[in-house]
Amino acid sequence: MKNAKRLVTDGLCAALYVVLSSFLSLNLGPIKLSVSGLPVLLTGLLFGPGDGLVVGLLGGFLGQLLGPYGVSATTPLWMLPVGAMGLIPGWYAKYKNYDLPRAHLAAVVFIALLADTTITTGVMYVDCLVYKYSFVTYSPYIVWRYVADVIKAVLYTLVLPPMLKILRKERT
Repeated sequence: MKNAKRLVTDGLCAALYVVLSSFLSLNLGPIKLSVSGLPVLLTGLLFGPGDGLVVGLLGGFLGQLLGPYGVSATTPLWMLPVGAMGLIPGWYAKYKNYDLPRAHLAAVVFIALLADTTITTGVMYVDCLVYKYSFVTYSPYIVWRYVADVIKAVLYTLVLPPMLKILRKERT
């Protein structure tokens, strides 16, 4: 029964990622402000790296499938950044026996967001090569994506501890 609950939770978190990413985000040209990473981070922090990775990959795939781009040759690459965003905090949470002080939580969330943006930038470059469009168009915005990561890391660090506390109580 416990595994069934976890599987359902993973599926719901992947779906929530898609909803937050697709419908509850602010698109400012090539910069997207969203809290879509929250369910992916939560899954990793609650259940570990495997669940975080799966939720991220599934959410990334569903986002591609249902979004404006559809499935393409580079779809597996576009799934990787979100997968990393679930894997990194999940691995660290498991390493720390799921007991992270706020400073550790802030650091691992920030690292996960930086990994997401860095991998996304690399995937964007590969996508530009495959589909023959200019990476130069997007490169000036890379710095602003990292600035958005700092803002999101602060926001996530504020909202994650109470959410984790509530969800951990529900889990037992």
